[in-house]
Amino acid sequence: MIVAFVGTIYEESKCPISGNGKTGSMSGVLMLDHYKRNKVIWTNYETDFSDKVCGLQEMINTINETRCDNLILGISEMGQILNSLGSKTNQVLFIERFVSQLRKLHVELYYDAQRFKSIHLRLRTFTDIIYIPKKFHMDSTPCNYNLCRKPHKVSLYAYKPDKGNEPRITFDMAKVGQHYNTDEVIYDKIVLKKEDKD
Repeated sequence: MIVAFVGTIYEESKCPISGNGKTGSMSGVLMLDHYKRNKVIWTNYETDFSDKVCGLQEMINTINETRCDNLILGISEMGQILNSLGSKTNQVLFIERFVSQLRKLHVELYYDAQRFKSIHLRLRTFTDIIYIPKKFHMDSTPCNYNLCRKPHKVSLYAYKPDKGNEPRITFDMAKVGQHYNTDEVIYDKIVLKKEDKD
């Protein structure tokens, strides 16, 4: 299964798409999966519940041929990583191989991105679930300031499959934020191996 946590589907949004709880809500779900479903979690950002913290390249190299029924990869800033591949052709080839590999090895993928439509079409097509987080102050008033330092809660709304107007889950960000570095900058990238020419 592939799950996306995004700020908006299209280019524009009524709410901020940075600092709105994408990585926080993904971390909350990953943490629940780790502690309640006994899942092994690998992330490309620091958490205190990840079994392994490394870049996507190392994850791919490590799981290359080993079935991992219990593994979930948590990737922050997926759009930035795909853009590091350069041409659209490289992106298509990478996504086709990567998604096929995950499926065969029974690995799940969670990723966050600011705009879903900025993610390459191939990965969007393979994405099974899309969540859009909404940030609120603790008194339930919406928070539209991405640098706000007040306590927040973040509610996850399902865009795909559509689950109506009720949030699927709400996280207290003060609690979730204790388990990962909320200010970490992600510099992850992929370097494709050049194909051997005969």
